[in-house]
Amino acid sequence: MKDQQQPQLQLQPQLESQNVQHQLPATQIKQNNKLIYLISVLFLLVLTSLVYFLLLITHTPTKASTTLRILDRSEWKGEPPSGPRAHLATPVPNVMICHTATEGCETEDVCIYRTRVIQNFHMQSLGFYDIGYNFLVGGDGQVYVGRGWHIQGQHVKGYGAVSVGIAFIGTFTKEAPSARQVEASKQLMEEGVRLHKLHADYRIYAHRQLSPTESPGLKLYELMQQWPRWTEDVGPLRRLNNETLKFVPRDYWLAQPAQQPLKSLELPSQRVQFISTKSEPCVTQASCTFRVRLLQTFHIEADNVPDINYNFVIGGDSNVYVGRGWQYGTDAVGKTKEFDGLVVGFVGQGQGSPEQMEIARALLAQGVRLGQLAENYELKNNLETTP
Repeated sequence: MKDQQQPQLQLQPQLESQNVQHQLPATQIKQNNKLIYLISVLFLLVLTSLVYFLLLITHTPTKASTTLRILDRSEWKGEPPSGPRAHLATPVPNVMICHTATEGCETEDVCIYRTRVIQNFHMQSLGFYDIGYNFLVGGDGQVYVGRGWHIQGQHVKGYGAVSVGIAFIGTFTKEAPSARQVEASKQLMEEGVRLHKLHADYRIYAHRQLSPTESPGLKLYELMQQWPRWTEDVGPLRRLNNETLKFVPRDYWLAQPAQQPLKSLELPSQRVQFISTKSEPCVTQASCTFRVRLLQTFHIEADNVPDINYNFVIGGDSNVYVGRGWQYGTDAVGKTKEFDGLVVGFVGQGQGSPEQMEIARALLAQGVRLGQLAENYELKNNLETTP
């Protein structure tokens, strides 16, 4: 019996050895899988870090915060405000571009000098309590803080509460600003959005679109019309500011004086007539000013009347050009009968644009409020004929 059991005992270690040999490949496979997984995770981490690094290198130079230099008031030695300052609610929905109508500057020292002179002029001559602009941009490619993001400016009368005023140092009626001056202004606006000081959908306007002025100069105005955020329609801004009408007085469109005394109207006027000027249309203040001056010259020299033969002229730029005003009547020309009432001319060839009609209705509503026009006035829409 002992001899029969001994071989069995010898076989047992052999079987155990064979089992271990069969188990080894499975263990190695598990270890290999773990190693492959770890290598894959490590590869993904390295790839992600590399992509992030490349994006960081690509986008960092375009960030305004890394390339834009802004000098605060202490750096250009600005005088303290002389009076109380109204708070500007942010984010601001509009930007107003102006020029300082001074000599330009190409270095920091000169730009600081110009900024200080402008502040002194605004405070001492114009009676402002501080420099009128929120920011100034120099020809050196740097930004000079005026009233900043939180204080209302006096860059455009009536619009300080709804816009940020950015002034280009210099005069740009015949020459455009330098590329670095333009780039600095764009970076400033980008920085305003980043800091939530400007609304993400802010709009850009030129000073001349809202006031009878050449600012920001013809060359800068032509340039900024290519900017994506420049807005031609000033109606929304005027409504935001509760202002629909912008009058261009006679001296602003360089009117000649009346060649002889004009006859007075009996007020309040009972009748109103809309008439087309039958001239080329205009869409900017500069072109409309030119058209109105031509109309006055034509009326005086060709029609032999003493002055422009409209009480008011509505331009395609949404401005109201003052002709004879509320007080004086117009004259009969040729076979036309004399009209006893207000005559409103629409610059252009046809019926007038919807914007012109809106301005005209606002003009008549103001006439009623001022007592210059009767509440039950009669309107004759005669836009297809000439006076």
